Amino acid sequence: MKLIQKIIQISRTLLISCCLLTSCNYLDVIPPAQADFDDTMKDEAATLNFLFTCYGYIPRVHPFEFKAFEQSADELISPKMWDDYQQQVAWGTISPSYYNSWGGDDMNIWTPSYNWLGYVHHFLSLIDELQPTGVTEDDKAQYKAECYFLEAYYHFRVLQAFGPCPLITEKVDPNITNDQIPGRSHFDYCVDYIVGKLDDAANVLPATRATEDLGRATSTICKCLKARVLLYAASPLWNGSFFKPDWQNENYETPDYGKELVSNSYDREKWNRALTACQEALTAAKAAGHDLFDIDTANKKAERDGVELPFIPGKEEDTPENEEFKERVRMFQYLITANEGDNNKEIIWGQRIDSDVNNGGEATDSRLPNRVVKKSDGSWAGGWAGLAPTLYAVQHFYTENGELPEQDSDFYPKSEWYTRFYEGTSSPELATNGLDSEDVKNDIIKLNAKREARFYAWIAFDGCEYAKKINNGNPLWLNFKNTNTNGWRSSDSRNIAGTGYLSKKFIDPNIRFSASGTRSHTPSRRPFIRMAELYLNLAECYAALDDTPNAIENLNVIRKRAGVRDLETADLTDMNITEWVRNERFIELYEEGHRYYDLRRWAIAPQMLKAGLRYGLNGLALNPNFEEFNTPTQIDQPFKWDDRLYLLPVWSRSDMDELYSNPQMVQAPGY
Repeated sequence: MKLIQKIIQISRTLLISCCLLTSCNYLDVIPPAQADFDDTMKDEAATLNFLFTCYGYIPRVHPFEFKAFEQSADELISPKMWDDYQQQVAWGTISPSYYNSWGGDDMNIWTPSYNWLGYVHHFLSLIDELQPTGVTEDDKAQYKAECYFLEAYYHFRVLQAFGPCPLITEKVDPNITNDQIPGRSHFDYCVDYIVGKLDDAANVLPATRATEDLGRATSTICKCLKARVLLYAASPLWNGSFFKPDWQNENYETPDYGKELVSNSYDREKWNRALTACQEALTAAKAAGHDLFDIDTANKKAERDGVELPFIPGKEEDTPENEEFKERVRMFQYLITANEGDNNKEIIWGQRIDSDVNNGGEATDSRLPNRVVKKSDGSWAGGWAGLAPTLYAVQHFYTENGELPEQDSDFYPKSEWYTRFYEGTSSPELATNGLDSEDVKNDIIKLNAKREARFYAWIAFDGCEYAKKINNGNPLWLNFKNTNTNGWRSSDSRNIAGTGYLSKKFIDPNIRFSASGTRSHTPSRRPFIRMAELYLNLAECYAALDDTPNAIENLNVIRKRAGVRDLETADLTDMNITEWVRNERFIELYEEGHRYYDLRRWAIAPQMLKAGLRYGLNGLALNPNFEEFNTPTQIDQPFKWDDRLYLLPVWSRSDMDELYSNPQMVQAPGY
């Protein structure tokens, strides 16, 4: 979006110079006084440049987002040899001293968030003092409100990952002594502070922004973020079920809470408070013109791009019903990549990754299959085949009837899931001399047939048509069983995860590799907040408050858009309403960063992330036959759960001794 481009340009001047003057300590973030530093607010343009810099650590902006720890849940895995931050979390080996040369401390949010809070507070300390030319009092009020939003946002990013956190409420005196540095505040106290800042910002900010200012805070974004904050606060982990009830500060005390850091008793009122905020957020979003992305909008985008309808197994017959299903699949493919100029009204707050703007970027490469197109020089162009859905993910997208495969009496029995959907045998040798042969579709298994539209939009599987134009203007038909196509090769064992599936959630359906290996596509969108979440948040609140009819009503808004039948009270025999809410959330928000936090705040991570649960197909076998490949196989990685993984540790090394330099701080439990 526009704001990120501005931040990148500004970083070459203000941001880089400031960062070079900061140390690693999470409070030592104020640039030393300089003779020319006042120039950062000499006029309106300079003031806006400084303000845009304050947005600089919105998550997923940096190019390493595909390695973020949020990807360590049960949605997907990455290759074992990557040994990334997300895997250190998934394997239970993360420690306060962990360092990754790809991104180091930036991976864990703590220090960068506090560093950018330093810029926010520095901006607030100067805006009235310097009286920049051309900046009116109304302008100042707007800029301050944006800073209040950023205060709330950066604090919340720390709170959701690390739990109770230090609140930095103003510019810090550079001469502060160690014993004056604040420690962690009680979780509920942090929530109230964050919500207060969001309310202050929402009272001033506009509900919408012009195209050139997309990405800047609005009152709508503030209300939506408030709803998420309060939803988290009402959830079991922070509402009476914290895994370590005796965890508390040793020295630092929170006003009215003392040394206590978490509340150990259930409070139903937290759910009522969250419900009110969720209702207000949805109302505000609708009033601001936001709506769920739809088929008509996607069709117009596809027509401009020249993207035909996708191949869907079992939907070959030319009928209106099949055509509508394929249009729905294509709609979900465009949901993430279509922007405001394409009339995408769903994304309330989102950004693009800058490296993707230049048609590169690990976030895209990590999802694309190996050997997409054979170049004119005989070499291959493609991706890393790195982000691979688990069998759990595959099995928890719905059937076309809107039920889990295991519970749908009209779906295939489990004993047939891994047998051929199409009769006859495949001819995989036809795909060895080129990747455009659709004969491999004969190897599609029944588990991958008769599924809902979101499954086909976001999950790639053996025998599927990956994209219409990706192979130099032709389709790419995936063959994971053949070492000469997209299968596992010992010569390139680092770049394949091998579950038999790939994620294509953020892949533009118009993506294309040329014969020279050049890739063209629309930059991926990273939705921080979108309309579907608001309905799911509401459904969760209603379910927690035993209001099943309203929970079902909000779920059905999402299910209708997905093209599956309405949920009814009679469906609550196989799964209760809470389980339906949670699974719908798993599907709709798949790989958007929510699952990591959801499993923890629901306090079910020990059951869902323990050892022995992550399976895939046998995708790391060398040239397996159909039966060998389509065998559920436990993924060869040391996944495990330890309760300390509910929270990330504060980073602590000899050159960044957060804990040892601050007598008020305590480490997260178990580290």
